Amino acid sequence: MLIFIHVPRFYAAVEQADEPRLRDLPVAVGGDPGKGGSVISASAEAAAAGVDPGMTLADASRVCPGLELRATRLPRYREVSAEIHATLRSVTERMEPRALDGVYIEPPRSSEPIEIAAVVCVRLQAEFSLRAVAGIGPSKFVAWLAACHAGPGGVKQVKPPEVPRFLRDLPVTEIWGLGPATAARLASSGISTMGELRDCPLDELREAVGRQAAPFREFARGEDHEPLRPSTPVKSVSREKTLDEPTGDLRALGEHLLELSGGLEERLNRERRSALTVTLGVRFVDGDDRTRTLTRREAISSQNELHEVALELLGRVGAGERDVRAVRLRAANLTRAGSETAPRQLRLF
Repeated sequence: MLIFIHVPRFYAAVEQADEPRLRDLPVAVGGDPGKGGSVISASAEAAAAGVDPGMTLADASRVCPGLELRATRLPRYREVSAEIHATLRSVTERMEPRALDGVYIEPPRSSEPIEIAAVVCVRLQAEFSLRAVAGIGPSKFVAWLAACHAGPGGVKQVKPPEVPRFLRDLPVTEIWGLGPATAARLASSGISTMGELRDCPLDELREAVGRQAAPFREFARGEDHEPLRPSTPVKSVSREKTLDEPTGDLRALGEHLLELSGGLEERLNRERRSALTVTLGVRFVDGDDRTRTLTRREAISSQNELHEVALELLGRVGAGERDVRAVRLRAANLTRAGSETAPRQLRLF
């Protein structure tokens, strides 16, 4: 069984999580309204007012007068997505991302998928203030559809014997790769649901949709055999900060590095990794960048150890000579932390 974890309306959800004032308010994420920008993501509150992706921001504001507009922040969305993936690795290393807002995971054989899914959803809400839904099924397609139809509870499991009944009444438009034009041709042949497509003789189906007939019928039967393709484990993690006030004071810079070290510790712990190599990067007010790297014989992951190395590197970049505008700390050459121990169980908090 596979679990598909999905954060609906991801971009808008991240904006609401980052800015608590926006929670329960209509939010739209997109381009510049003055340049004809369009809605990329809309919160549930905005959607309820008639705001849809693809609508111009100007039209969206007219439809929903109280709409809160936010510019797209792809780096931030990628960061949150990576943090979610790191959290899921505490469940299993076998996971495959599907865009930024979703990921497939294969739970350990000894676990109950529905329990894992429920705990993951609770944890993402607690740690990231993001509402996630989960679908569980014997294939990627069925797990994805189950998440789409998770309902108010947020978790839906479709066991193998339940697949035909689950798919039977769903519209063919929910089949991957089946667009409006193909749906119209099928409708002209009296086929609008997956059950009707599933029962249609293959020769008749070919007349309507051509060579895609067999793949579409396999989806309608829940016979998607695409294997899970686990993502490559992360190779490095980093944290950076642009200073509100540039400074050359080494003590102040050391405090900023302590904060970055804490962020790296949290990320490394989530990834269950330790680092052999630490790199410090600084950007001076004149735009000059300088980096220094240190590789240790023993891997480290704690805030104090990372901070100690960062301070040593700080003394090598000439930070006290000019004001610094931004600092960046990177941990690389990662190894599995505590590889001699069994994988730790996922905890709620």
